[in-house]
Amino acid sequence: MGWDITYHPIAEDEIRSIYFAGIEDPLFYKTLLPRFGVDAFYAEQLRLRFDEARKIDDGVSFARGHAYYAAIICGFLRQHHYIRGGGFSFLLKDALMAGYVGDWKRLVPERLQHLHFDNCLTQNYCGGAYLPLQSLKRLRSDYHRNARVRAQMDDVFSHGRLHVFWLALDAAISAGLGLIEASEVVEPSPFNLNESRSLSNLYNCHPDGALLYAEAAAQQLGQALQENRDSLPVKRPGRFSRLFGK
Repeated sequence: MGWDITYHPIAEDEIRSIYFAGIEDPLFYKTLLPRFGVDAFYAEQLRLRFDEARKIDDGVSFARGHAYYAAIICGFLRQHHYIRGGGFSFLLKDALMAGYVGDWKRLVPERLQHLHFDNCLTQNYCGGAYLPLQSLKRLRSDYHRNARVRAQMDDVFSHGRLHVFWLALDAAISAGLGLIEASEVVEPSPFNLNESRSLSNLYNCHPDGALLYAEAAAQQLGQALQENRDSLPVKRPGRFSRLFGK
């Protein structure tokens, strides 16, 4: 299974003032509807996701539980970006890159600070790194000034994916927000994007990353067919082929 990565804009203080406030108060989600222009259908979906988040057991990892649901909730409220295989978490073996990541423990209520915080993707279907606003600004600048940062970003976000990541980063900076990284909130169907799935509001997901994925998948399929064509058995023309001149 691959990695379907999304980036969701949210401010540091909104982790508590939106996500955890919605967990504490079952009716809080209603205050978000006019603020973010959530329609009736997605209002009900938002309520259900908050209900599910409210039931997360302490035995569930923070990444798999609250970090993941915080990204899902964000997806109902703001536009977000999808990047197939483009996880910032994949850069964090390098201490330089890890320095851009915020500490989730600072963002959660006191009652949850006993949990273990990986601050990165640990598996599919989980939340990953939180990149604060100041880190996004620094990363944008360092990419052009630091060859080590540039090389690593170019590697992990290769094949056009870096352009999509910059779209997500620049939009967050423009709005004065940070970004939550998550895995499998959105799962595109590359050969039929209309069959794509989301645990949030798919219409809030920018199409750029999914279109890039679909293009790459089509190219890979074409290459595979071309490579295997020579190994396919040659068929002699049959009766109907001869009849129609084929």
